[in-house]
Amino acid sequence: MRVIFTWIIATAILVLGASFTWAENAEVDPAAINPLAADAGAFLDTDLAEWQTTAREAYDAQDYQKAAQYYLALLHYNAKDGNSIYNLACCYGLMGEAELAAKYLERAAKAGFEEFGMAAHDADFDSVRDADVFKETLAKLAAAQKARDAGAGTLMLLEAPTYHECYVQLPDNYDPAKTYTLVVGLHGYGASPKSFMGLWERFSEHDFIFASLEAPYAFSVGGDLGYSWMTGLPDDEEFWKQTAVSSADYVAHAVEELRGRYSVDEVYLLGFSQGCTLTYLTGILHHEYFDGIVCFAGWLEMGVLTDEDIAAANHLRTFFEFAGAHSVPAEPLRAAEAWIKGAAG
Repeated sequence: MRVIFTWIIATAILVLGASFTWAENAEVDPAAINPLAADAGAFLDTDLAEWQTTAREAYDAQDYQKAAQYYLALLHYNAKDGNSIYNLACCYGLMGEAELAAKYLERAAKAGFEEFGMAAHDADFDSVRDADVFKETLAKLAAAQKARDAGAGTLMLLEAPTYHECYVQLPDNYDPAKTYTLVVGLHGYGASPKSFMGLWERFSEHDFIFASLEAPYAFSVGGDLGYSWMTGLPDDEEFWKQTAVSSADYVAHAVEELRGRYSVDEVYLLGFSQGCTLTYLTGILHHEYFDGIVCFAGWLEMGVLTDEDIAAANHLRTFFEFAGAHSVPAEPLRAAEAWIKGAAG
């Protein structure tokens, strides 16, 4: 049913400055499709992951029109991807298109996106925040969310033992009799440990153990699951901090488990975005487990740490400064790799 969409998408993306109206008006006629044609399912071979990467890279490069084009293209394949619809709304906000930003926020809600508290503070909407249409839409969505929450009853979060996925890549020509450096990866908000393992192919050499941990709090990202290292209760900031500390404890426990399975000498944490925040917290709160931390595109959450916590971890080696956007650029990643190996050597 997406054969016609495939042709329209390709045309719109290749034409510089193409109008976005194609995404609004494009229709498909099931009766016009020949299911016996050899190329009837050719659209299934589209590399959506590459489009997602291109959309993000365009956003990082402040080419918001191109990012919007690719998000619209992606959404033809999954109209229920609320996260991508929200990102599309962000692009319109950054372009100063208040009506479109409001329209796609509402569409994100219909697709199941619920984090509208984020939109109220998201800098991507600063240029349209005072527009009447945007304020009215945001207020309507917040009121609807509040009504749904009230109808569901009182929210409680209960502590319980559980298991989480961990993906491990071993060095080339791995020898269990030898000891290796262990690098533990912490993915960003909404990502997964499996997707974060993509970093493995970007390292220059595979002469260390790389493990990617799954954050403990799952939520819907379109038709898939994404994960967060922290969660919270309405108007309870302290509980958010408590879950951050709990996740730091979990990462430290995971390091113990990995040390029990493999012969490890030095251990490094490498985190991106929200995973970077947890890298700082875990590295400082459990500094005795680590030889250094590598932080990409995140921040140090001082509200969880005390001056004494930081002072106790002052021996910890950190790698965290680079010029770039919200990503893990190739050069800084290679520099971090060399920095780890230099210390281990």
